[in-house]
Amino acid sequence: MKIKFLKKSKDTLEIESDDSLLLNLLCNELTKNGVDAYYHIPHPLLPRHILHIDAKEPMKKLRSAIDSVESDWNKFGRLLKDSIKSREIK
Repeated sequence: MKIKFLKKSKDTLEIESDDSLLLNLLCNELTKNGVDAYYHIPHPLLPRHILHIDAKEPMKKLRSAIDSVESDWNKFGRLLKDSIKSREIK
């Protein structure tokens, strides 16, 4: 996975990646928290995905979204492991 910052300013941030999953998760988390963010694919045949964030202190908002997604992923992992353990044959 590659990540590249295309634009960094006081109120705007654009991130490019060759993987859509992470950017889509982050976009959903940002918009859920009221941040003006969108995710788009400039061309369907190119592996290029862009997350655009318009907010005051966009890096701070992005860090918060990353922490939230990481926390959700860890909770999911624990629940999945517990579910697997409870279904093991003894």
